[in-house]
Amino acid sequence: AQMQQQAVRQPMPLEIGPDGKAMQPRYAGGGGVVGMDVRVGPQARCIAFVPLVLTACTVLMAIELRRNAHGVDFSGKPTEDCHFRTVMRDLHFCAASWNVNPMFGPRTQVLLDLGAVSGSRISDKGEAWRLFTGIFLHGGLVHYGVNMVGLLAVGWPLERIHGFARLAAVYMLSGIFGAMASALFAPNLLSVGASGAIFGLIGAAMGDILLNWDMQERPCRSLFELVILTVVNIALGTVPMVDNFAHAFGFVMGLVSSLLLLTRLNKRPKCWATCTRRCFRTIAGCCVITAFAGMVFVLFGLGTDQARDLCPECAKISCSAFPWGCEGKDRSSCWWTCDTMQAPMACKGNASWANSRANATVDLACPIRAGGFEIRTVKPIDVTEWNDSRLLELCREHCADM
Repeated sequence: AQMQQQAVRQPMPLEIGPDGKAMQPRYAGGGGVVGMDVRVGPQARCIAFVPLVLTACTVLMAIELRRNAHGVDFSGKPTEDCHFRTVMRDLHFCAASWNVNPMFGPRTQVLLDLGAVSGSRISDKGEAWRLFTGIFLHGGLVHYGVNMVGLLAVGWPLERIHGFARLAAVYMLSGIFGAMASALFAPNLLSVGASGAIFGLIGAAMGDILLNWDMQERPCRSLFELVILTVVNIALGTVPMVDNFAHAFGFVMGLVSSLLLLTRLNKRPKCWATCTRRCFRTIAGCCVITAFAGMVFVLFGLGTDQARDLCPECAKISCSAFPWGCEGKDRSSCWWTCDTMQAPMACKGNASWANSRANATVDLACPIRAGGFEIRTVKPIDVTEWNDSRLLELCREHCADM
């Protein structure tokens, strides 16, 4: 038993450099791919947080597709809200059509019911719990798959190096901060996904490279992998149900919080190095606290309307119709628009006509801030195509509170 204990306590063999001196062990840093040799002392840390998040996101993705199929008659023809269907052991699952959700996922109402981030509901109704639940939901299987690949590629090596608690703190701080940014700058748009938290891990991986540059085995390769992940997620950020506000703010929070929370593996005993390290951690800690305090004050104190007035066009950063510019020409030529990302409307409308739909009257029930509705009549109006998208256009045009 004593021999076994001594064997466990033996340090990792040191590498000898060209000058004959012992070299510090190197490791594949935060940008490393799963399976890389991560050397951080006698043994690597146990991986628990990444599998936990992966399991939670997988279960919730299945629940989304299951909820989307609730009440649907699978013997009938596919509908827009339940187009792609499958049955597994008497359990029905379905995804909406590409026009409704290009991410191969459920309709908007399902995401809202399960806890998607909605700025108006968080600020006006106090549903702050959505800031937590939204970062574990996904817009669809495409969104889920890309995020889980990013989680494994970046989160796995980071947790092996820095442990459960540090990675969990960076992940949650980044995810919630990104969700708060989405709720603040795009209050009428729904947002889901772990993208903000994943971008936080990418920022943390870059922070890990900065903190432990001399310990990296292949720092250039790590940076290249992080850039690829960043570009893919930013491209997905312009698709409905996903947003780049969470990406950008989550990335910044991950980078800053990593300087506060991640460990410096090769701590130099020199006094100036220790003082510099503590100074950076203090500054990073102050930045994290100030950022969260400011975001909470604006979101719950001032409200989303004032933040939106500061940058009325910022919502386009989060969602853009594709191909770009198609909305100004012919909306039917768009692969998708951002209408599917809108929270279910509080505005209601009824259309009536005598001889022709092209000469109709629409009575809109527009919500007012004091509560209740104000009836506004629009005529004459062409309602040849009377659907939710047409009603949404009229509500935006004639209801000041929309």
